[in-house]
Amino acid sequence: MSKEHNEPVTVGRYPTEFEAMLTKNMLSEAGIPAQVVGAMTAGFRAETPGFVKVMVPGEFEEQALKLLIEQTNEAEELGDVEEEEE
Repeated sequence: MSKEHNEPVTVGRYPTEFEAMLTKNMLSEAGIPAQVVGAMTAGFRAETPGFVKVMVPGEFEEQALKLLIEQTNEAEELGDVEEEEE
């Protein structure tokens, strides 16, 4: 395995630690090792707001992104169904 394959890559950026932890936990439950980075700076507001990153080893990037896209699509479909019921 090459070094780049093991380097951590960012698969998501979130305005709060809570949102990042939800994503991290979802990835971990799917067997994808994930970590949250930047939680200490997310609440500070300077010239630009901080973000909390969810990172995975490079070898899991494609799998993680695919899972996140599927999750987003499911949430959007659920939102569409709820709108139709109203």
